[in-house]
Amino acid sequence: MLLGDSAGSRGGTSIPRMTREFLENTAQARDFHALTKSILELCEPFGAVHSFKLVHNRGVGRVACVIELESPKEQPGLARALGGRTINGAVCVEIEVRRDFEASSRRVVAIAPTTVSGTRVGAN
Repeated sequence: MLLGDSAGSRGGTSIPRMTREFLENTAQARDFHALTKSILELCEPFGAVHSFKLVHNRGVGRVACVIELESPKEQPGLARALGGRTINGAVCVEIEVRRDFEASSRRVVAIAPTTVSGTRVGAN
């Protein structure tokens, strides 16, 4: 089930084509790479993506997705197409994922601080 007023949550109403495609594409994702690729492909008709964030809640088997487009005027259409909502200028969608989502790639990645042209970049 997706966050918001998706057509699938209303009794007896069919799920719009784009939402059905979204559910089918994301339901089979096994990791963040595959999920990101699926979501960004579905965003293409709405223009360039400005910001994209995913947060995995392992306890309930869901990923929260926040998408900001370069063109804010296109965001309501994307929200409708994905069955999500527009909240504070971003499209928000909650996605059910497989039980084994990211199961084989649980690892911690540390990013070392770097210096670019005399400016320190990275963790403090």
